Amino acid sequence: MPAFLDEVFAPFYEAGIPASQEKFAFGQIFWTHSYYPHQSLEIWRPSEVDQKLHTAKNFNIHSGLKDAFNRALAYTFPHLRHDEEFIAIRAKKRPIMLIQPPDAALLTVGKTTGGLKLVRWLCVVAPMFSVVDEVGHSKVPAGFVDRVRALEYPQFMLFPKGGPLEVDSLMRLDELQSVSINNLEPTGYALATDILAVARSQTAFFLSGSGGDDFISYRQLLKEG
Repeated sequence: MPAFLDEVFAPFYEAGIPASQEKFAFGQIFWTHSYYPHQSLEIWRPSEVDQKLHTAKNFNIHSGLKDAFNRALAYTFPHLRHDEEFIAIRAKKRPIMLIQPPDAALLTVGKTTGGLKLVRWLCVVAPMFSVVDEVGHSKVPAGFVDRVRALEYPQFMLFPKGGPLEVDSLMRLDELQSVSINNLEPTGYALATDILAVARSQTAFFLSGSGGDDFISYRQLLKEG
């Protein structure tokens, strides 16, 4: 048996996936904006605040604020409660794999009170990061990608070059994000049926520690060579 998962499954991707939102499903690949999780919290704060009108302008980035999320003053424009903040965060357009589309059944729940909005049409997605830079140099230590290909890390899966991807990329389950369904740009590709089952098993195993029978079985087979 081949030593790496992407050699076991060929083809790795399936083309011709419908672009209609009602058919969005686990394992489909899209492009969207993806943010970088905070290592240190940075907040946009205004340098000018009208104390009578409670309007703010000329925002700048600050860190280490003692009154973060507990300001004395709310803003009427831009609207911001005293316990809310505008956070500064970087984002980039990148490929993602869809984990969970919105649940349309929430439409039957009815109205809520107190500003709680149940139906937000959010998708849970896993971002992908290229493992080489613009000139083809590896971004990761030697041997790391092969260990990912052998399923040593449940938080990573290698998506090989091909289909919707121009370079080998790491899907990260430890950076799951919520994205509006309207911001997903279909590539027309999804994981092929067999690898889809492994990805689903790996996702369940990473998130809950259970339901990972396929993932664990393939990891053991790859280890044995």
